[in-house]
Amino acid sequence: MLQSPFVVAQDTIAAISTAPGVGAIAVVRLSGSRSFEIASRIFSPAAGGQDGTLLESHRCSFGQIKDPATGTIIDEVILIPYKGPRTYTGEDLVEINCHGGWLAPNEILSLLLRQGARLAGPGEFTQRAFLCGRIDLTQAEAVLDLIQAKTSRQGQVAVSALSGALGSEIRQIRSRLIDLLSEVVAAIDFPDEVAEASSRHVEEVVAGCRARLAGLSGTARSGRFLREGLRLAIVGRPNAGKSSLLNQLLKFERAIVTDIPGTTRDSLEELHEINGIPVLLIDTAGVRHTEDRVERAGIERTIAAIKQAELVLFVVDLACGWQDPEEEIRGHIGERSFILVGNKVDRLAPESAAAILPARADAAATLYVSAATGAGIEELTAAIERFVFAGQAAAGQGASLNARQAELCRRAAEALSLVGETLAGGLPADCLATDLKAAVDALSEICGEAVSEEVIGRVFANFCVGK
Repeated sequence: MLQSPFVVAQDTIAAISTAPGVGAIAVVRLSGSRSFEIASRIFSPAAGGQDGTLLESHRCSFGQIKDPATGTIIDEVILIPYKGPRTYTGEDLVEINCHGGWLAPNEILSLLLRQGARLAGPGEFTQRAFLCGRIDLTQAEAVLDLIQAKTSRQGQVAVSALSGALGSEIRQIRSRLIDLLSEVVAAIDFPDEVAEASSRHVEEVVAGCRARLAGLSGTARSGRFLREGLRLAIVGRPNAGKSSLLNQLLKFERAIVTDIPGTTRDSLEELHEINGIPVLLIDTAGVRHTEDRVERAGIERTIAAIKQAELVLFVVDLACGWQDPEEEIRGHIGERSFILVGNKVDRLAPESAAAILPARADAAATLYVSAATGAGIEELTAAIERFVFAGQAAAGQGASLNARQAELCRRAAEALSLVGETLAGGLPADCLATDLKAAVDALSEICGEAVSEEVIGRVFANFCVGK
């Protein structure tokens, strides 16, 4: 079990842990030192058991929840007590599985509160698991990621972090730096007894740690896309096949498609999963010179969509090739990443597409597809996936850093970069120790070994009550 620097609350908390609404079963959860005592007061086991019978840990009991003041039966339930520390929170914990809906779980919760429990705050059960040292802060954040996951890829990343893989890697790097810091400090405090660490030894340790931090930092980009989604704008001249491409990616007819240029007058947004990645697809009005005020307004929204997108699918009609409209659109894309998509390849000989629209060095990829038949769509979705996981090993199968963790990794790497400057400048060992300690402190905050209550409050504020 991990060690926590915080004092664990002594009161007992309760909350409904299942989502509100009509359902077969609801779960009311109780955690804290008085959990068994409170549960025993209101639970009457069936099959000849006695009210107030000592609850046996990790064993289901069927019975009734009764108001001890009136004897009123509230519901028939399955009650499962868990003796700490082998529980979700690390404390004594009781879960009451009652009938779903609004009435039964809320009446049971009210009864628990009248018996001395306190209503839990958002994420307080998981917070207590962290404070008890059962999980670290990266695992606590992974719980929220798993709850909020809407795609299989999001779930895989969250489960990897929940297993402790991310926290373990951070602690290994931190431990190596603590060992080095101890050597440096020992030589400062006991110069007659402890030799100074050689510059070569310090450089080797720091270089190894920086490389591992760089690997972790490489996951922050994909982590952001997986958690927040990728904004992807589909742009091109009128009638290039943008709406048809949107429909192919969505696998249903979302956008109206006609042979009339300018059919799409406004941006159309649709959230979709591509290879496990949440993607906000934005179909835009075709860019061309026009006197139509409505169409011009749509083109202005296209330009705005490009500026807000993280990736652009630049659709070029292979029947027209690269002309002035494409040059204009390329100018609007600017420094943004884009995939060049040559459309209507079904109307050409296979070797003709590359001659009409050669691959461009400034594009993330150049592909040839048919939005009408679906040819090349798998290659396009694979290119989108490569963009999301660019530079990341194993294509995002492991845990990925969130924004808080990425910033702390950046600070740790920055502190380690100063070590080289300290050694090169021949500065005192105290400066070296300061640099190393700054890196250790940043890594300590990632897993929660040294973190303020304010940070903990921010982490758990996004949780729902009951988790």
